[in-house]
Amino acid sequence: MLILDLGCGKRKQEPGAIGVDRQPGSAADVLADLARFPWPFSEDCADRIYLSHFLEHQPDILRAMAEVHRIARRGAEVHVVTPHYSSPDSYTDPTHLHHLGFHSFDYCAQASFQNFTYNAGGFRILERRLSFGGNLILDGLGRLLAAISVDFYEKHFAWIFPARNIYCKLAVMK
Repeated sequence: MLILDLGCGKRKQEPGAIGVDRQPGSAADVLADLARFPWPFSEDCADRIYLSHFLEHQPDILRAMAEVHRIARRGAEVHVVTPHYSSPDSYTDPTHLHHLGFHSFDYCAQASFQNFTYNAGGFRILERRLSFGGNLILDGLGRLLAAISVDFYEKHFAWIFPARNIYCKLAVMK
């Protein structure tokens, strides 16, 4: 079973994963600039791929997701974690190029992903959730509002009770 941790930084998400990063001194087993395509992996090689705090740094998110699709086996799990657009973390890091919301990954699950992004195929969303900080009252209110309706939360309350991260688990469809 091949597990890739793309943009692993100083800590891999899972023991035994092959870490990939461009920074010397990171936990990377493979040094590569993942903003350049194609990535140094063969087609259909990975069973699980982690993209933790990676996509927001990519100049072309859809091309990166097409490359994830290329290197993943059919049915492979893709675990994405990225700051929610309302999180201060999303705007604090000047290397963040994109600010994503709860439905940002819907595009990867639609037939249009295949038609407009390099004929890559698509993904099925298995799980998706927002995470919040540890403040019992303020974060608890945001968590409650998002649980009632994430759309209503993002439209009316995200800037009042900001979420921290978006977690999305995808399955590769081929």
